[in-house]
Amino acid sequence: MNPIITGLLLAGAVSLFVITMSGRVGVLLAMKKENRLDHIPYRVAQLVRFGLGQKRMVDPEEFTPGLFHIFIYAAFMVLAVRTIMMFVMGFSSTALDVLTDLSHPAWDAAPPLLLLYKLYLLAKDTVAALALAGVAYFVWTRWKVKPDRMSQSWEAYLILGFIAGLMITEFMFGGSHMVAAHAAAQQVPMGATQVPSTPSAMVWWEPVTSLMGLAMMPLGATTAHVLGVAGFFIHLTLILAFLNFLPLGKHFHIITGLPNVFFQRTHSTGKLPTPNLEKEEFGAATVKDLTWKNGLDLYSCTECGRCQTHCPTYITGKPLTHKGVNQDLKHWIWDNERWVEEGYGPHGAKEPLPEIIGSALKAETVWACTSCGWCEQACPVFIENVPRLIDMRRYQVQVKAEFPPEIQRVFEGMERQGNPWGIGQDRRDEWAEDLALPTWGDGGEYEYLFFVGCAGSYDDKQKKVSRALVKIMREAGVSFATLSKQEMCNGDSARRMGNEYLYQTLAKTNVESWNAMGVKAVITQCPHCFNTIKNEYPEFGGEYRVINHTQLINELLKDKRIKLSSVMNAGTKLTYHDPCYLGRHNGVYDAPREVLKSIPGLEVVEMQRSQREGFCCGAGGGRMWMEEHIGTRINHNRMNEVALTLKHAEDPSTPFPDAADKKKPGMVGDYKEQGGKGIVAVACPFCSTMLNDAKNDTGREQIQIKDITELVADSMETSNKGGTVAPSPVVSAKPE
Repeated sequence: MNPIITGLLLAGAVSLFVITMSGRVGVLLAMKKENRLDHIPYRVAQLVRFGLGQKRMVDPEEFTPGLFHIFIYAAFMVLAVRTIMMFVMGFSSTALDVLTDLSHPAWDAAPPLLLLYKLYLLAKDTVAALALAGVAYFVWTRWKVKPDRMSQSWEAYLILGFIAGLMITEFMFGGSHMVAAHAAAQQVPMGATQVPSTPSAMVWWEPVTSLMGLAMMPLGATTAHVLGVAGFFIHLTLILAFLNFLPLGKHFHIITGLPNVFFQRTHSTGKLPTPNLEKEEFGAATVKDLTWKNGLDLYSCTECGRCQTHCPTYITGKPLTHKGVNQDLKHWIWDNERWVEEGYGPHGAKEPLPEIIGSALKAETVWACTSCGWCEQACPVFIENVPRLIDMRRYQVQVKAEFPPEIQRVFEGMERQGNPWGIGQDRRDEWAEDLALPTWGDGGEYEYLFFVGCAGSYDDKQKKVSRALVKIMREAGVSFATLSKQEMCNGDSARRMGNEYLYQTLAKTNVESWNAMGVKAVITQCPHCFNTIKNEYPEFGGEYRVINHTQLINELLKDKRIKLSSVMNAGTKLTYHDPCYLGRHNGVYDAPREVLKSIPGLEVVEMQRSQREGFCCGAGGGRMWMEEHIGTRINHNRMNEVALTLKHAEDPSTPFPDAADKKKPGMVGDYKEQGGKGIVAVACPFCSTMLNDAKNDTGREQIQIKDITELVADSMETSNKGGTVAPSPVVSAKPE
C-alpha cells in the first residue's frame, strides 16, 4: 500500500485523539481520589464475566438487543487484530503479500501458524457478518420500533454507519485479493475487463469475503483492485475517525466501559461510601467533590436507557432519569474542562466552580431518587448512580441546610427520641408489654438480638408483625432477647436523606453498645435495618451475623421447628412484593417465596415486575418521609399492578400488557379497574405502609396487605411451649 498516506492518517488521527483525551483524563485527575485497586482477583473475575463476557447484556428483559450488541462487540474485539494487521500492511508491502496470499512461500515453514491464521480469518468473517446483522437490527429498532428507553439521535445512526462501513470495507479489501489471486490462477492480464467466476474461488476460512470476491469478479481485476485499495484506506480512515469521535459522545464507553467494570465496587449495592466527617467531607458541592470513579461512570454511560425500564421515578413522571443525570453532568464537565482542571472560568479568569445543584442539576432531581437500585442492577457497565446522588444530598443537608421541609421533624425525632416519629423513647417496648420478653443484658444467655426497629416498635400495623414474629420464634424455641427501651434507630433514613452526621452518631452508639453486650447475631424484620446493620455497620466495628425474618422463618420451616397447617380461606390468591433492600440490594429472593409456598391453601402468583425486576413501593432513599408532589404516586403504580395481577389470576381473560413491549414500560401500573381480590404479601414495614396508603387512595378495599410473618403465624400450629428454649438453628444470612 502507501506508507506515506498511512503514516499521515495515523499521525494526524492519533494527535487529535491525544489532545481530546488529555482534557478527559485531566478532569478525572482533578476529581477526588478513591482507592479502587483492592480485591484484584475479584475485579479480574468480574471483568471477565461482565466486561469481556458481556453477561448483563443478555439479561432476560433485554435479551434480543443484548445479543445483537454482543455480535457487534465481538466483531470489534476480533477485528481489532485485523485492523492492526491492515496498518502494518499499509507500511510494509511484504506484510501485505504474506497476509493476503496464503499460498505465499513464507507460510510453507509454519503449517500450524497457517492453520491458526485461517481459523482467525474464519472467526473474523463470521463476527463481521454478525455485526452487519446487528447494525441492521439496531437501525430497524431505532427507525421503526423506537423503544421508550432509546433516545433518538443522529449520533446513533452515524456510529451504526461507521460500524457497517468497517465491516463492508474489510470484505471489499479481502475480496479484491481473491479476485487478483483468481485472475493470476487463470492467467488473465490485469487489464482484462472480466474474470470468470467459478466455485473454486470460495475458501472455507473466509466464506463471506469469498462471496464478496465472487460478487466483484464480474467487475474485472483492475476495478476490483481499485475497490480493494479504496476499501483499505476507507477502512483505516473510518477506524481513525471513529477513534476520534468516541470521546465526543456516548460511544466513549467503547474506551471506558471495560475499565469501569473492572473498577466497580466490591460490596453490596446497599452499602454507601462512608465519608470522613473529621476531615470535613460533607458531601459533593461541585463536580470536583465527586470521585474519579464517578467521572469514569459518566464517561461510560452508553445512554442505552436500561436504567429507565423499571425506574420508579421515570415511570411515574418524576424529574429524574439516571441516564439524564449522567448526560447532564457529563456534558457540563466537557463544556467546562479547563474550569474543572485549572480553575479558569468561562471568561478566562480564576473563579470557584459552581455547585452541581443549580448549574448541572436541579434540586428536585436529586431528591426524587428512591435508591431502589434498579438503575445499577440493569447497567451493563456498573455505573454507580445512587451513591453520587446521596453525596449531593449530604452537602445540601449538612452544609446548606436546604432539603424538603417535611424531613426536618424526622431528623429531630431521631436526634431527640431515637426514632423518626419522635415518639417517646420510654414507649419503645409498649408493643410487648404483655409478652414478658427477655431483655439483652438481664443476665440470661441469648443467641440472637431481635432488633425490633422503629416501625416494629411504634407503627400500629407493624406492631402486629413484631408480635407475630415473637410467636413464631417462641414456638420454634429460638433463643432471643430484645433491647427493650434501650433500642435506638439504626439510622438508615438519616443517611439516605443526607444527614450523615446523624447516621454516624446513631451507628457508632449502637455498635459500641452492642459490642459491649456481646451481641454476635441480629434478627431484623425490616430490610432497611437488615441492610444497614449487615452492610454498613462493619465499617464502625459492628461485625454481626444478620438475619432477615424471612430467612429465619424459612430455615425454621426447613428444620421442621414450626409446622403450618391451614390458611383462613383455601384457594386465596396471593402475590408477593419484593422489597428493594431485601431483594435487589441483598439478593434475598427465594426465602420469602419458599415460605409463602409452604402455607397450605394459598395460590401464589407472581407480578410482572418481580424479583430482580421488582418495582419499588416509593419509600426507599428516605422517600418514606417525603411527599410526592410531581407526577403520579409510585405506590399507586405498584398497587395498580397488584390489582391487575390478582384480577388476572381470578379471571385469566383479563389481559396483561405485553411485558416485551418496550415502547412504554410500566404499563401494568396503569390498571385502573377495581377487580381482583386476594392478598399482597410484604416483608418490609415501609412497603406495608405505602401499599396500604395506595390501597385506600385507589379504593381497593378487597385487597389485603399482609406481612409474611402474619401469614405464617396465622397458619402455624402451636404447642404452647411458652418460654421453652431449644437450640437455635444455624441460619444462613448470605444472599440467595
